Amino acid sequence: MRSYLCFYTILIFFFITTVSCKRSDRDSSRITIIEGKIKPSFLKKHIIYFYRYTDSLGLYFCEKTLTDSCELKPDGSFKFEITNWNQSGFFDLGTSEMVFARNYFLQPADHLNLLFEGNELPGTLNLSARIGKYNLFLQTFSDTFYRSVHIKETYYKTSNYMLAPDYSIYINNRRNEQIAFYKNYFKEEEIDSVFNFYFENETDYNWANDKLYFLWKKRMRKEVVPVDSNYFDFLKIVKVDNAPALICPGYTRFINLYIRELLDEKTPTAAQNFNPSIERFNLAKSKLKGAGLRIAFLNFLRDEINSVDAIEGNTLHEAVLNEMLTIAYTSTNDSSFYYFARSNGKTISGK
Repeated sequence: MRSYLCFYTILIFFFITTVSCKRSDRDSSRITIIEGKIKPSFLKKHIIYFYRYTDSLGLYFCEKTLTDSCELKPDGSFKFEITNWNQSGFFDLGTSEMVFARNYFLQPADHLNLLFEGNELPGTLNLSARIGKYNLFLQTFSDTFYRSVHIKETYYKTSNYMLAPDYSIYINNRRNEQIAFYKNYFKEEEIDSVFNFYFENETDYNWANDKLYFLWKKRMRKEVVPVDSNYFDFLKIVKVDNAPALICPGYTRFINLYIRELLDEKTPTAAQNFNPSIERFNLAKSKLKGAGLRIAFLNFLRDEINSVDAIEGNTLHEAVLNEMLTIAYTSTNDSSFYYFARSNGKTISGK
């Protein structure tokens, strides 16, 4: 009797597994569709590109992967039918000149309908379930915490006149409200793991960014900013080396603001031959590693390449750039930093 029971248990398990696999195969082969409409006069070129990005460095440096394109019809409609979207992730839509839909979330076999309204860019997205529940949430979240009149007044204006301890309380409470809003919005729903990771980390890094940006604004106004260690409580939660968080633009901004804060704290006691560009590189080298270090090096290189000193024949600029590249290479053994400089039109020595 026991052997029969084991046999039937194995048979049932095999049947369930086979059906699940077939269903999974069927789902993975389904076409993922993005269609929509935008005012044709917004776009000079009527070929729309679908950009998939896997990390915020691509987003930050506008180096997304072009994976598909379609023609904008005379009435402004467009449609993408994607066959290789096999896992959840983010995408942008745009022309060769500009991006008009940024950081939207897509799951396999989704069918999104993005209707952009209004008479100027960026267009207003028509909110409905057809834009996908996660995109609908992101839009609702942004409207609630960034666009409402009351929130804008406090977040963008009144908070500038707070003292650091008061601002810390305000911004900590704001983060708690955002987390509560998220949990309540998806109450008793199963949340996509990629989206959940994105939201939690983006929220935490933006919370840290607000605190760091507040200090920068105060220093720019030459105001005294008395803070204690409790102000930097975010350092107990966010990580400076967090490769999975590269899908979060807030992570890239955090690395830049964090090193800038360390530099601002150090500048008043620096030696007279203090060079901010080199010092930022040395600070990054001593404080960061992994993904965080790569973000910092690439960002600081970009700043130097685009600086007012970056004119042909400026030997000082060329020397600083070469020293930065040497630090980046010796710290990581990664020659892609040289390629990055060359791809931005820089003639460099070394590798």
